[in-house]
Amino acid sequence: MRTWSFTLTLEGAEQLLTPEVHNALFEAGCGDALFSIVDGVQYAEFDRVAPSLDDAVSSAVAAIESAIPGVRVVRIEPEPISATG
Repeated sequence: MRTWSFTLTLEGAEQLLTPEVHNALFEAGCGDALFSIVDGVQYAEFDRVAPSLDDAVSSAVAAIESAIPGVRVVRIEPEPISATG
């Protein structure tokens, strides 16, 4: 298993930075992500352990989109994407 680092750009949620949303994301398996808003754009920065980048990204997208009604991942940031381990 490796640790994959990547950033997802999110749309559809009014505000990710509330305690209720953070709790829902944590319960959905996003304890390995840092959520932020920069210039009105919402991001999720992950360091996810998985056998492949595809597995890491698909599990992160599924967790976010299932945890918050109406949110969707619109972009996977090409930089930085890295693997360690």
